[in-house]
Amino acid sequence: YKHFLLHGLNVSIALKDWIVGVRSLATQEYFKWYWLGLNTAYVMEFFLQTLVKRKRLSQTHMLGMQQLLMIVCTMAALPVLSNVRIPLALLSLVLNFVQRGHEMRNICTVLLFGSIIDYFAS
Repeated sequence: YKHFLLHGLNVSIALKDWIVGVRSLATQEYFKWYWLGLNTAYVMEFFLQTLVKRKRLSQTHMLGMQQLLMIVCTMAALPVLSNVRIPLALLSLVLNFVQRGHEMRNICTVLLFGSIIDYFAS
């Protein structure tokens, strides 16, 4: 997730949005659903964990609700993946293993690599 729908998506869109005339991903309907689902999943995860800690919800029911939410969010994320440049996302993943704890440097490296590829491709 992190390297494809977070770092890979951010770098891919940063490079794509430099091209004049390309419609921004944020204006696409499917991206709005993805963004809503992503934020709902984060909020619900913490909310449900709080309910379990306060013994208002069982662990089993919490896991069931999270699985349902993950299925819905995955369906919303699939169209967004078409905007991710897979080689850049894979580079982010590899750098995460090679240079643990250097996330900012890794993302800057991925962005620079993508920029160089775009420069020589055009």
